[in-house]
Order: sequence, then C-alpha cells, then structure tokens
Amino acid sequence: MRQLIIILVWALCPIPLYALDVVIKVDGLETKLKENVLAYLSVERERQRESLNAARLRLLHDKAEAEIKAALRPFGYFKPTVTATMVGDEQGFTLSYHVEPGPPVKLSDVNFQLIGDGADDPQLTKTFPMSVGEVLDQTHYEQSKQQMLAEIIESGYLDARYIQHQLRVDLQDYTASIQLHLDSGKRLRFGDVRMHQDILNPDYLARFVPFNAGEPFSQETLLKLQSDLIDSEYFKQVEVVTRRDQREGDRVPIDINLKPNKRNRYRIGLGYSTDMGPRLTLDWKNRRRGRNGHRMRSELQISKPLSTLSTEYIVPLQRPTVDFVSFGASLEHFDSDTNTGNRALLSAVHSVSLSRGWRRSLGLEYSYEDFEVGEQEDSSRLLVPSITWLRIKSDGKAYIQRGKRLEFRLEGASESLLSTTDFFQLYSAVKFIRGFGEGDWRVLNRLELGATWADDLTELPPSKRFFAGGDNTVRGFGYQDLGPRDQNDEVIGGRYFAVGSVELERRISGKWSGALFLDAGNAFDPDYDSETAFGLGFGARWRSPVGPVRIDIAHGRVDDNRQWRLHIVVGPEL
Repeated sequence: MRQLIIILVWALCPIPLYALDVVIKVDGLETKLKENVLAYLSVERERQRESLNAARLRLLHDKAEAEIKAALRPFGYFKPTVTATMVGDEQGFTLSYHVEPGPPVKLSDVNFQLIGDGADDPQLTKTFPMSVGEVLDQTHYEQSKQQMLAEIIESGYLDARYIQHQLRVDLQDYTASIQLHLDSGKRLRFGDVRMHQDILNPDYLARFVPFNAGEPFSQETLLKLQSDLIDSEYFKQVEVVTRRDQREGDRVPIDINLKPNKRNRYRIGLGYSTDMGPRLTLDWKNRRRGRNGHRMRSELQISKPLSTLSTEYIVPLQRPTVDFVSFGASLEHFDSDTNTGNRALLSAVHSVSLSRGWRRSLGLEYSYEDFEVGEQEDSSRLLVPSITWLRIKSDGKAYIQRGKRLEFRLEGASESLLSTTDFFQLYSAVKFIRGFGEGDWRVLNRLELGATWADDLTELPPSKRFFAGGDNTVRGFGYQDLGPRDQNDEVIGGRYFAVGSVELERRISGKWSGALFLDAGNAFDPDYDSETAFGLGFGARWRSPVGPVRIDIAHGRVDDNRQWRLHIVVGPEL
C-alpha cells in the first residue's frame, strides 16, 4: 500500500524539468550552407525542449552526420567529411561539427526542349537558366523549372506541362545532367467576358475590360481587370472564373461574378497636426448614381486655421479607371495667424492618365474671396484655367525604399476674363525616397519652387500667395509664419517660393525609426524683406495602422529669431 501511494504521488505531483544547456557549433561552411545544415539538424530543433536529457541528446548527436550530408546534397555536395564531437556533463554539452564539404557536383549536360505552339513564339524563353559547368543547385533547379512553366502559362499556354523532367546525379563520374521537355500545348485566347450583376449598365462595365475577344490569354491581364473592378468601389466582391470547360477552339470565355457594394458610405474622423491642430472630418460618398458609374462625394472639415465644406461629382470617361471629368463646389473659412477670410469656389477638371505613370489635369475654377492679410482688407474674383502634371511612383512597400513624387502646375487669370487682376503662376514640387543599407537607412529629399508674375503682391488674394513655415515646408516655425513682412512686421506672403529639405532616417526597431533633418527656404517678394529660414532637428517615425506618424522637434532660425517647435503629422509619405 505504501509503495502504491508513493507511485501515485510521483505521478500526480509536478516535477520541475530544466532544459539542458546545449551549444551547437558548425564550422567549415559558407553562410548559405551552414543555415541549411542547422535547419536539417534535429538536435538544433530540440535543444530548447525541457524534456531533453543526456540519452536523447546522444541519440540526436549520432544522427547529425547523416543529416548534415543530406543538407548539403541540394547544393551539389555529395562527398562531405564530417567530424563530430560531443563534450559535457549532465548540465551542459557542446556539440561541434567540423564539415569539409568536398568538391561540388557540376552539370555535364543541360537538355531543355520547348515543343508545341510555343516553340515558334519569339517572346518565350528557349534557354534554361542553368548551364554546363555550373555547380548543381537543386533549389535553383526547382525554382527555374517552375518559373519557366509559370511564364509560359501566363503567356496564354494554359495546357503547358513537362512531359519529361529528370535531374540525374552520377556519383561515379561525379557529374549531373538535366533533361527537361516542356510541351506548351496550344496558345489560348480570350473569349467573351460575361459580367454577372444588375446594378450598372453592361456597356459601361465593358469599358473596364482592357482586351478584346481573340487576343492572347494573359493571367496578369485578368488580375488587373479584377483589381480595377475592386478599386472602382462599385463591388465588394469580384470573382473571375476562367471557363476552360466551355472552350470553343482556342477561345476561353471569362465569367466575372460581381457582388454590389453599399451605395452610400459615411465616415467620421478625428485628426491632429501641429499645423491644423485638432481636426474633425465628416465624409459622405455615393459610390454610384444611376447606372453609368457616376459618383459623388461631400466632405466637411473643421479646424481652427482652415475649415471647408466641399462636394464633387465625378463622371468616368472611356477608360473609367483612369480618366474622368469632375465638377466641384466648396466653401472655405480660413483664420490663421497671417490671414483671415472666406472663399467660395466652383471648379471643373478633366483628368487623364498618360504614359509612364503621369496624370494630366486640365482645370477651370471660378472663385470669390474676401480676406484680411496684414493691414489689407479686400476681395477678389478669379477665373483661373490651370494645367497640372503629377506622377507618384513607389515600390508599394509599407516602408518605402524607392519612391518619388513629381508635380508641375501652371495657372493664371486675366482682368479681361471675369477676374479682378492679372497673374500667371508656376509651381513645381519633387520628393525622392531612397533606401540603402539593406533597407535600414533611408534618405528623403524634397524641393518646392514657385513663381508668380503679377504687377503687385497686394493684387493677389492669400490663396494665390506663397507662405512658408509649418509641418511640410520649414519645420521649427508655425503654419504660414514665414514670408515677406509689411511695415508692421506682419507676414503677408510673397510672389516667389523656394523650400528644400534633406532627411536621414534609420530604422530602430520594428515599426519605429529615428530621423535627422535640415529644412531651408522661405517665401519671397522683391517689394518686401524676407530672409532664408532654416529648420534643424530630429524626430521619430512610427508606421501606424492608419498611416505613417511623424514626430519632430525642430530648431528654427531666421535672422536673429531662434525658436524650438514640436511637429506631429499623420499622413502619406508621398
């Protein structure tokens, strides 16, 4: 009875277990081979387990030589020499493996043949990307084999398959040979595209299709069509089905099943930046008005220096994903340290997508503005035609490594065309982001230039003058705190503008980065005094779920004026 009680107590009571202290050393191999060896080693995977004991460790150690040899074979090393040692006691062990990989197997024959209709297609690769004399790398072999098959399928040969695929290793001659015969089959072409939905005019939806029936089949083209339909916001679900079972000859029909999105979207948002302070946004979007894809959006933004109420009506054109005409109206109330007033605006814009990622917008706006800036109280009416070129390109990563934004704008007005003054204005802005040091470092450069031809600065309303200072121009100064000053030392803006910035950023940990920066520039006018301002500082960056967050502390200097200022911004980098 006593023995039974002891056994039950031993079985039911927790006994603390402690993992052995195991150190594993592998030498004699380059980094790639060593990493694969460690991935194969059972002892490496189990060395942290609390249940590991000396007997189990010895068993794993005895298996290591075979596992190391198996780990080296995919890279062409079939005759390695492994010297294994195990030293230690009950509490700690050091397992050492010295590996001499030996000579690698090299390819003596690479026989790749492409047969079928694809053999006569000049756009298809006819050469396998491994050659005689090259060290056998089975990972490279498998990747290349699948990549070539995927390329051919993408080009419209949906029935493509390998009818022979052999990789042979002759350990007597210590050579390897590749035999690959790829049958492309027949090249297929697009048939009819059938969109299943009942909310939009079929003729309008047909404009989204970027190909005609009879053109060569392309999976990439179908993915773009699916993406465009999702981005349109008309549909919350887009399913594209290639109906090979209904193929007629070389024509493959396409079924697209579309599930409508809600017609209206409502949003409320709170934001903050040191330029605008707290900001409330109310947004309403009508995703479709009628059956021809028209859209409408209205927005109310409230903040101390600038509040706006705007609405926009958008009419898609022949290429609905990229070309449109929009009509807008807005009311603005501005109240900053430099100017106050109200502005009413009507606008029309024709926007089209050009080659190489450029977008061109032709605009016409009519505005009425009453304002107070410095000692000037006045009003203006302007009919302003404009043309803008914009290009935004990035690698699409959450932490951009290569990106740029280019913008150029020309606009003007004439007293002979419903305006109270004559002016012509040029504006350009460029921003570049470049990563280096394996993505841990980035350089961000920014340059903005503007020039206005007008007889006198006072003839321009504040909306057409240049100001500097704030989160996105020269940090270290408040919003629109920089620019030419009148005789009362009040900032009144200028007809010219030049601002540049250089920033060096270093990733610290996870989604956090640190930055050092230098900003320089100002708004200028030949009739008033203004000096170049500088902002030097440091900051933190956080890639938040709602977008990048910048927190900067900057020391601003212009003339004898020096000051420190905190800047906080949430928004896109380009």
